[in-house]
Amino acid sequence: MPLLLSSSERAEHMAILCKLYPRSDMRLRAEVLQDNTWTAKVVHLAPLAWNVMELRLRPERLYPYRAGQYARIAVPGHPEQWRSYSIAIPPTEQGELVFHIRELPGGVFSQWLFQSAQIGDDLQLNGAQGEFFLRQDNKRKLLCIAAGTGLAPIEAIIQESLSLGWESPIHLFYGAKKRDDFYHLEELAALSQRYPHLQVTPTLSDTGDTGWTGARRLLPTVASHGQWKDHEVYLCGSPGMIEAAIDLLLSHEVPHEHIHFDAFAPNG
Repeated sequence: MPLLLSSSERAEHMAILCKLYPRSDMRLRAEVLQDNTWTAKVVHLAPLAWNVMELRLRPERLYPYRAGQYARIAVPGHPEQWRSYSIAIPPTEQGELVFHIRELPGGVFSQWLFQSAQIGDDLQLNGAQGEFFLRQDNKRKLLCIAAGTGLAPIEAIIQESLSLGWESPIHLFYGAKKRDDFYHLEELAALSQRYPHLQVTPTLSDTGDTGWTGARRLLPTVASHGQWKDHEVYLCGSPGMIEAAIDLLLSHEVPHEHIHFDAFAPNG
């Protein structure tokens, strides 16, 4: 997947190891992460869609992170198993964390969340990770593309840019397979009313839904809305969507260094 690495990263011989097979002995260098652990209490649970739950946690102490990053959460009853979920809000004075978690059949964490979780339960977290966060060294126009629960870190990034007072145009394209898969449409519409420089375009993949009058198919809709080469781009969704989006953006002359993404596989 060479397109997922910038030219400078390739020049430094960086690699995406899950996509490569070694042909000989080799020496690897990896960043050692600090073994920081937080206890966080469940303070709110609310369904967002038929298969998506909002989980709100209050860590025991300040949990530092950047809008767009993800946290690793230990599976209750299975302390050796951890799941990674993007944080859906920027840092706040209250210090709470919000996650949008999709229920997956057989997913040990999501099954616990949907069937057993209670207000007051304690969870274990590791420190925030990821290079997907708002770049504050420029104030370019923002193009945000989210599919499914990929909306979570995108919302955090958008909310942070708004709280910083940025007035550059922001266009969010939010894709779902079925109409029932959407969530936060009303909240996003209200946000765009409050901030006129924010435009939100929901797109639906289900061609059989004849009642849907909005845009259809996420990336073709992005392509039809104009040129993006002067935008800073944030993508979150499945690896397949991310690869296709990067191809599209490069064809629109968006510099690779202006494309930031978080590709996630089903994580239950």
